[in-house]
Amino acid sequence: VWASELVKDDDYWKLVMQVATASTLKRILRTTQIMGRSESDTLHASQILYPCMQVADIFFLKADVCQLGMDQRKVNVLARELAEKLGRKKPIIVSHHMLMGLAEPPKTDDAVERANAMKMSKSRPDTAIFVTDTTEDIKRKLTKAYCPAKQAAENPVLEYCKYLLFELNRELVVERPEKFGGTVSFANYEELERAFVAGELHPMDLKAMVAKYLDAALQPIRDHFAKDARARKLQEQVASFVVTR
Repeated sequence: VWASELVKDDDYWKLVMQVATASTLKRILRTTQIMGRSESDTLHASQILYPCMQVADIFFLKADVCQLGMDQRKVNVLARELAEKLGRKKPIIVSHHMLMGLAEPPKTDDAVERANAMKMSKSRPDTAIFVTDTTEDIKRKLTKAYCPAKQAAENPVLEYCKYLLFELNRELVVERPEKFGGTVSFANYEELERAFVAGELHPMDLKAMVAKYLDAALQPIRDHFAKDARARKLQEQVASFVVTR
């Protein structure tokens, strides 16, 4: 479904207006954080209309399940609240933890601005690992990744371990020369974090381990795109869409 086609449909805009009519301004303002704005900020009218469009998208596409990041949770809940009133099917909402971007967090006290800047971004490709990244891409991005020694808070490399690698592996093994402590294994994230915070695991050793396990996890996906002509064509088409900021 192309958004450019969606907005040409009169029924879509009718649905947007139905969502707006069924909602109060106060209720819409509670969802505006998905735009990167807090309720107390001065909003443009377009930024108030956007949540209505988000809800309309869900209903217009007749989505049974909405799998989105936690930053979309407020508007998804609004869709569930309005579904019965508008005679629509109430969607199932699956909200996912949002991984940090690999860049250093911004130095700002604005909580909303900080949260948005810390997310992975398609327009800043070095802040994220993509499923089609090559082995070299993964190593390069993780080598540059923000990973302060002995610090677990706001550490994106540790986040990858917690939310991805330990979900895929029973243990993580860090291979290193004996002079640097030798090979060590971790059965769970808590063990890994304790060792890192205690200074028993160097950031570069952690990065190398994460790169190895991520690369192994993504290899079947890369193989699929390499062997399946239809998938490869789709990948090339998506890659042709240049993202600008």
